[in-house]
Amino acid sequence: TTHDASNLSMNWFKSPDDIPSSTSEQLDVILVLGGGVPDSVNDPPIYTKARCKYAAQVYQSVHKNGNGDTSKKPKILALSAGTAHLPQLISSDGLPVWESTASASYLMKELNVPSRDVYVETTSYDTISNAFFARTNFCDIANWKKILIVTNEFHMMRTKYIFDWIMNAQPQSTDEHYQLYYLSVPDEGLSKEALEARYEREQRSAENVKNVLAKKYSTLREIFDFINQDHSFYTAEKLVDRANKVIDAKELGKMAMLHQSYGGLGKENGYARHINSAGGNGMNQRTSNYFIGGMFFGIVLVGLLRLLALKGTKMHTK
Repeated sequence: TTHDASNLSMNWFKSPDDIPSSTSEQLDVILVLGGGVPDSVNDPPIYTKARCKYAAQVYQSVHKNGNGDTSKKPKILALSAGTAHLPQLISSDGLPVWESTASASYLMKELNVPSRDVYVETTSYDTISNAFFARTNFCDIANWKKILIVTNEFHMMRTKYIFDWIMNAQPQSTDEHYQLYYLSVPDEGLSKEALEARYEREQRSAENVKNVLAKKYSTLREIFDFINQDHSFYTAEKLVDRANKVIDAKELGKMAMLHQSYGGLGKENGYARHINSAGGNGMNQRTSNYFIGGMFFGIVLVGLLRLLALKGTKMHTK
């Protein structure tokens, strides 16, 4: 199956080298979309790493041969709190590790992007909320108007429909409208089956955005109402229902390939590992192992103390 949308727009680039310097030099911010559950805080999914590498390459290219004025470099905003389809990685202190945190860590530690130029967005759980919260929490406020959006080829068409819709919704914060550019990363790190499952979902969702949502919700306030009254991950009633839902093994099996395309079958984050028999409590396998290991250690320690106490009593009676 081919998935070629290369002619969709003149502002869609396939490589950092394709971006004219006249465009990259004017960028205010580079948005890196989250790609799924990280294996650790320093190890986002392989396709998210590829997005970070493209973003860092563009960042480093700006003024690289100039006068060293780093104040002119674009910021990099890592997006996504998590993925709506999957439980999150849990840190040793019991708190979620945001997908954007893992992307930021990779950008700073592995790709040498200065921390002062890396920002994290920790509210969104899908591409629609990526765009909405990137705009309302960052771009409108910071006046970042010239934006490069980085994601994978399989995700790009839906991403472009969504960001074109939400970033251009009225009213605008200033008279200067957004100038959007897109950079797609090659599809690597997914099996053929997972990639096909993802493309199928992406095509359906892209058509829904283009033909339904963008026409029905045209203003920023209407988008706000949609997110908070109809969106399954932001509406109170739907969140309560979701929290009480028990996911059975049959349903998990049906969604396995889609989960893989969101990082759900990684070496440390297999989806089933996050789910307990009651439907899931968000605890990952490593946290569970620490808990069980601690219980075992405690039992052994108590047994040894009791044995020593008995030996001491016998010696005393002698």
